[in-house]
Amino acid sequence: MTQVCSDLIPTIAMTILLTVRKIRLGEEIQVCNLVAKSFNEFIAPEFSDEGIEEFFKYSNPREFKKRSESGYFSMVAESQDKLAGMIEVKGNKHISMLYVDKTFHRKGVAKILVKQALEQISSKKGISGDITVNSSRYAVPFYERLGFLQFEEEKSIYGVIHIPMIVKYSKLKELL
Repeated sequence: MTQVCSDLIPTIAMTILLTVRKIRLGEEIQVCNLVAKSFNEFIAPEFSDEGIEEFFKYSNPREFKKRSESGYFSMVAESQDKLAGMIEVKGNKHISMLYVDKTFHRKGVAKILVKQALEQISSKKGISGDITVNSSRYAVPFYERLGFLQFEEEKSIYGVIHIPMIVKYSKLKELL
């Protein structure tokens, strides 16, 4: 699916054309490189060495491929053949990863990825109930704008810091 994003800056209007699609076999390295770059810049500075190591155990291409074969699905957003972002969803109800290349921050890419993932979920079986995410501190404001609420205290598991958040599917669909 192709989407148009606008980033309105006081005197400049910038529009990007995005294509959102399921990840293709063989793209795991490229997607994981985008994840690593974004994680290292925006999230890793708050993690311990243990947390960084644990994150990379989870986000490497081999594990990414395994998850895609066991109840997860992933989508990417591209702009002019450049990977702009990615989303990974577990069990049609939990956003396990959502990363956007810095070049595409604040241009609507993450929101479009969430919207397309929800459409993918609802086209398969429909959905109701809750959508959850274990957000980084960095991403909390983004998820709050989509209606997510923190439902537990911040946690650190094996050094991976996250904030459990939840939103009713119907509310999220309404806001997107």
